Amino acid sequence: MVTANKKPTGHNVADDLMKSVSLRQTRQRRAVLETILNSCDHPCASIIYKRASKRLPGISLATVYNCLETLAEKRLINQLNFDNGPSRFCPNLIPHVHVLDDSNNRVLDVKLKEGLRPEDVFDIPEGVTIVRMDACLHGMIPEHALS
Repeated sequence: MVTANKKPTGHNVADDLMKSVSLRQTRQRRAVLETILNSCDHPCASIIYKRASKRLPGISLATVYNCLETLAEKRLINQLNFDNGPSRFCPNLIPHVHVLDDSNNRVLDVKLKEGLRPEDVFDIPEGVTIVRMDACLHGMIPEHALS
């Protein structure tokens, strides 16, 4: 599995990630992936569209949605669905949970403590294999926790 746990900046990172999963590289996919890789706020598609439009004027919202779907299917990004809100997207592929602050819509990545696995935290029935983890905790996130 490819992990995007650092804050990349150049399009070479996006290209390398797409190559690693045999995904055809297009300007549109590169713009969308670079936008997400350089975001730490778990943006929704409309925000990604606004940001990607600065990188690639003329990209359509439909193209952004198609790129997001493909990137999520290839597991280059995580698609997050919080309650009834729009899907949001996360570049962090290392196992973690999200803390959602319902009062201001901020999201914080929280990794597992060193050496812990999901099986160590949750009472998972015997025979169940964890492939990936999507968990959301709700709480209040102070400003200093976001840095």
